[in-house]
Amino acid sequence: MIRSQRFYHFLFSYILLVVLLLVAVSGVVHRNFFDTLRGEVEESTVASLAQFRDAVDLRMLEMNRLASQLSANPLLTPYAAADGGYGPLQAVAELKQYLSTNLFIEDVVLYYKSSGVPKLYAASGTYDADLFFDSIYRYRDWSKADFLSTAGTLTAPLMRPVEPVTFNRVAEQRYATYMAPIPLNAEMPYGVALFLIREEALAGVARGVLTETDGFLFVMNGRGEVVFRQANGVRERTGERLLEAIRGMPGQSGAGKATADGRDYSLLKLRSDVRDWSYAVALPSDQWMSKVDDTRSIFNTTVAAVFLIGVAVAILFSIRHYRPLHRLAGIVKERHRSESLGDTRDEFDFISRAVGQMAEEKESLLHRLRSQSRALSEQVLGSLIKGKWKTRQEIDDMLQFSNLRLDLPHYAVMLLMIDDYATFRRQNSGHMQELLTYGLIKAVEELSAEAGSGFGVELIDGRSIVFLVNLNEGFDDPDVLRELAEKARAFFKQYFRLTVTIGLGGIYDDIASIPRSYMEASHAARHRFVKGCDQVFAFPDIAPRSAGQYAYPVDRIDQLVKAIKQGDGRQLESAVRGSFGHIVESDVSVEAAECICFDIVNSIMKTLIELEIEVDDRLGETLQQLFVPRCETIEELEHLVIGICLNVCKYVESQKESKNVLLLEAMKAYVDQHYREHSLDLESIAGRFGLSPSYATRFFKNQTGCSLMRHIDSKRMEEAKRLLKTTEMTLREIMTEVGYVDSTNFIRKFKKAEGVTPIQYRNLARNGTA
Repeated sequence: MIRSQRFYHFLFSYILLVVLLLVAVSGVVHRNFFDTLRGEVEESTVASLAQFRDAVDLRMLEMNRLASQLSANPLLTPYAAADGGYGPLQAVAELKQYLSTNLFIEDVVLYYKSSGVPKLYAASGTYDADLFFDSIYRYRDWSKADFLSTAGTLTAPLMRPVEPVTFNRVAEQRYATYMAPIPLNAEMPYGVALFLIREEALAGVARGVLTETDGFLFVMNGRGEVVFRQANGVRERTGERLLEAIRGMPGQSGAGKATADGRDYSLLKLRSDVRDWSYAVALPSDQWMSKVDDTRSIFNTTVAAVFLIGVAVAILFSIRHYRPLHRLAGIVKERHRSESLGDTRDEFDFISRAVGQMAEEKESLLHRLRSQSRALSEQVLGSLIKGKWKTRQEIDDMLQFSNLRLDLPHYAVMLLMIDDYATFRRQNSGHMQELLTYGLIKAVEELSAEAGSGFGVELIDGRSIVFLVNLNEGFDDPDVLRELAEKARAFFKQYFRLTVTIGLGGIYDDIASIPRSYMEASHAARHRFVKGCDQVFAFPDIAPRSAGQYAYPVDRIDQLVKAIKQGDGRQLESAVRGSFGHIVESDVSVEAAECICFDIVNSIMKTLIELEIEVDDRLGETLQQLFVPRCETIEELEHLVIGICLNVCKYVESQKESKNVLLLEAMKAYVDQHYREHSLDLESIAGRFGLSPSYATRFFKNQTGCSLMRHIDSKRMEEAKRLLKTTEMTLREIMTEVGYVDSTNFIRKFKKAEGVTPIQYRNLARNGTA
């Protein structure tokens, strides 16, 4: 034990744990407990001071309320009290009654402003002002004249500080005088109510503030004058210095510190919520926090004792935990003799290396087993989805050799197609693509656990993943499968930054129907081409459409071919967007959409051949992308077509033999005026403009992309279609109107241009399908 490094690791770890726990606990306790204790002492003092403040404020409010009651008493009006005889006696009696209900007030006095001899009505009697201030209540620093001056201008309650007053020329007492105008809050009060308060009454209210410690208590009005003070064990000179420090404190409320006569004091000041008064207390800091200091000494002694006990316990724990480790190291050394483990004085390190070697050997074996099992499962799953096994017995035999457990009653297939696969391959290396694909498979398999189980396999093309979902009883609802697909789609977008299109096949109870569900899922996923990416398509939601439910965009394709031949980029872009937009707006089936798109591409290729444009390697590679299987959506195909055709238009524009725009416009205008004449032909047009027939037709085709006679036929056909739609003219009348003589020739050309006969066209137009 003495030579073992692990034993000392245990010992020092336990000692360190004891130290850390002690430091943490003592730090928290010291910081929180003592701060809390200090705060409680401070809060106790603040609460006492606040209680005193609230009590004084309440007394002031009571005197204001009493003044209001005096002004509302009909027996205490100036007229009733001044009325000779019984009026003054009634006033004195009423004042005695008010005084009897308030122990805080020593005497209450009423004074009414008048032009005669000033009189004061008190609970003790009726007095002239001279008698009252000379004999009854003789103030040392306040005379009758001072009172009358104050009473004449008093509009709000006022309290004089506690001062010495000689009562009945005999005893000197200290009173605080509270003056309130009556009526209270009146602009022009007609009198004043005086409330005489003995200093002992205020001291009784302040009894709870200075109890166990020395100090001072001050009550100051809004001008900083001391209205009331109370001292306990401190000299008056010290109180004056502390009062100056309190007055110098910032703000109306707060705490501070001051030093007076070599002693530290803690200062607390509160402001009244009722009036602009301040209440302050100054307490010696050593007396105020004596309990906190005593408690701190006891705490430090306790921490030292706990540390010594903790060291003893750490030694015992170290011995107890080291012995089993030592025995285990001996067993491992006997049974796992290996030179690579070496010899060490640290038993834990020795055991760790031995276990590490065994774990590496086990992991290597498990890795080989998992790789073979995964490959076999993927092969079995791929064969099962594609229907290579026909009978149930064949399926059961193959499932025995894989870890696929398809023992739940319902089966369905989901096909996930990675959107914008070209960008996916461009932005990720081959290894990263494999990791992301594996992540997608594992994510869906985990999501499938809510309804049953799921197994995924990547298809050969790399852009698609097939999932076989084995559903529990009661989960054979297409909504459950759709919810699973929506969760997977949202999960990939949030965590993999990938969008996928998901096709859902039907749900079946027979395991042999899995290939059918796969075909349905593939068919549903094909709708990405028309509907767009990042969606879920369920096969049961796809309604079958019969052929003939949509109109083939012949006019727009002809406009596209014409724009290419003319080199008109603006018209070309409009024609391309119209052609593909027609497919989306018509809501055709995906098969019909692919056929129409293939025909659009085929028409473009035929036009390039007609224009004798040489296709180089770069253009040929781009043209290969136009075929529908290479494009994920119809929007992608539209962008490719526009880009290629715009380049072709630039080429056609550069190859035009002549730039004579005026001649071309003149020829078009002449055709517009005379195309209804059956005698209009190539020779007459060429003679009109002084050209040879061969040059005229070559010039027109070079500028517009089509021959002159085809242009004339196009104008005549447009007019014939208009007449078929908007008039009731017979076919012969229409044929004569647009410049044709031979009805067979007219019908043949019309059917070649529109795909239907003129009568069929009129019927389709009336039914709203042309």
